[in-house]
Amino acid sequence: MKATPAGVAPAPHVNSGGGAVLERPAFDQSQLEALPVAEEGGDPGRLKDGRRSGSGDSYKVLLVDDVRHTEQHVEKASPQVVPSITAEAARQLFHESRLKGVAVVIVAVKEHAEFYAQMMARQGLRSAIEPEAVFSYHEIHCITG
Repeated sequence: MKATPAGVAPAPHVNSGGGAVLERPAFDQSQLEALPVAEEGGDPGRLKDGRRSGSGDSYKVLLVDDVRHTEQHVEKASPQVVPSITAEAARQLFHESRLKGVAVVIVAVKEHAEFYAQMMARQGLRSAIEPEAVFSYHEIHCITG
């Protein structure tokens, strides 16, 4: 046996034989073969045929008019928050918010609407959400004259 320093136990004898190799388990992967087709663009709050996606009530995300908003800022920030909005649509939202006080940016389930409103606020845009079924003061005022 090899001499070891005082107080140190010798290393146990280890068999240098190879370990057992397990075979790869067989899993049924048939459900993983067909991947769902993802469509690009569009409004995540509504499907192409107008039906709502997800469950729950729909909420309108509103761009609220503010003197600090400029057409260029709304044009730049809106597509960053809601990718389905084009620069032209963002300019129209800006002018509608100036004319009516608010403009509907997108309609989505509540959780998504809250997210969009928070992201708009981070971009320096004044925003709000309201249930889609509820007429806003501005909509009622426009209807009644």
